[in-house]
Amino acid sequence: MQPSDRADFARALADVMAYYGRDCSPFMLEIFWKGLAGHEFEDVSRALTLHARDPDHGQFAPKLADITRLLEGTTNTQGARAWSKVERAVKSVGKYRSVVFDDPLIHVVITEMGGWTSLCAINVEDLPFKARDFERRYSAYRLRREVPSFPSHLIGEHEAENRLNAARLGGLEWNCKPVLIGDVERAQRVLERGSEQPALRITDSAKAAAGVLAALTGGVKREA
Repeated sequence: MQPSDRADFARALADVMAYYGRDCSPFMLEIFWKGLAGHEFEDVSRALTLHARDPDHGQFAPKLADITRLLEGTTNTQGARAWSKVERAVKSVGKYRSVVFDDPLIHVVITEMGGWTSLCAINVEDLPFKARDFERRYSAYRLRREVPSFPSHLIGEHEAENRLNAARLGGLEWNCKPVLIGDVERAQRVLERGSEQPALRITDSAKAAAGVLAALTGGVKREA
């Protein structure tokens, strides 16, 4: 939702709470607004109506979790949908091209699982096992509402080879445009906002210690 939607959202939420005989406090409005701001107002309004019609939960005033579940599904269904997108890309794009998904959390999970080329290289019969691992990791992040630092794209073999050649030969240009998977605009935002650094940074302890010592001493070398 956009800031311009806030007044309409406040009226919609107040109307729903009035239907259940409850007031909509400023605190309640703020909690719902922040929790649902990533969705379109029309979708949120529809979810509020759907909650009232829900035979299992509709007899109670909606909580943020109720509306979120209607908009996004459970964390398990979210993980299954994300894996479905990944599996289609594995089979249609393959390990040679770099890819950008429209969901940064997919980048996080695939990186944890060994990377794009590693995932694409597994046997077809092993995909169900990878699916369960992926969905478990993805659902855990969704449950915590957490999206850690993510790579801008997942590197395929062609880009990996070009980077290696560039490093070996020095000054060699490498340019491998990644394939955008899913919604093009969202995938482009993931590409722009992602980090070139891996989510898990590995640092040599000796170099790290030297850096700390230099910072403490002001970078001045002392003669023995």
